[in-house]
Amino acid sequence: MHTLLTIGLLQIVVLIVPGPDVLLVSQTAIARSRRAALFAGAGVVTGIACWATLALLGIGVLFAHFALLHGVIKVAGGLYLLYMAFNLWRSSFGEQSSEGDTAPTPLGDWKAYRSGLLTNLANPKAAVFFGSVFSSLMPAHSSTGLRLGVFAVILGLSLLWFALVSFGMSTAPLQASYLRAKRTIDRVAGSLMAGFGTLLLASRE
Repeated sequence: MHTLLTIGLLQIVVLIVPGPDVLLVSQTAIARSRRAALFAGAGVVTGIACWATLALLGIGVLFAHFALLHGVIKVAGGLYLLYMAFNLWRSSFGEQSSEGDTAPTPLGDWKAYRSGLLTNLANPKAAVFFGSVFSSLMPAHSSTGLRLGVFAVILGLSLLWFALVSFGMSTAPLQASYLRAKRTIDRVAGSLMAGFGTLLLASRE
């Protein structure tokens, strides 16, 4: 029970602290639709499930013995985040929506899901948490029941958090505000995403 509570509390902190995942789902909810944000969130949660599974199988040990593999993942992740930043900046140079235009641009379910999945898999915070912190908290010879319990806690908290973000950020007032300040918001979001990608590429650990 102590392990479940500890990992659960840490997961809550990791989820709440702003990062590429929260930025993507929030921006999708405001700029697109609640449905698109929910699919993006589902993609993020799928990525979290992948990281958690790898951690339970011993990804920390794998990274420790194959530093090159960790480096390749970090470079690929950094480049993807920079690609996302480029797309946000490029969209900011499009035609500015008028104040009366309240219809967000549609985003396909699969594209939204894929963006969430790839953003999480490229997220350095997820790699660090599951590759080191999470792995170190799991007892060396933990039971199957404990591992399944930890997996369920992480998945449940992640689903709840990104559902809250999707519903909270997709309200009509926020979407209307986004349409009035689309260029600025997209450029700020793009700059933050570029910052995450640059830090990931520059990190050596």
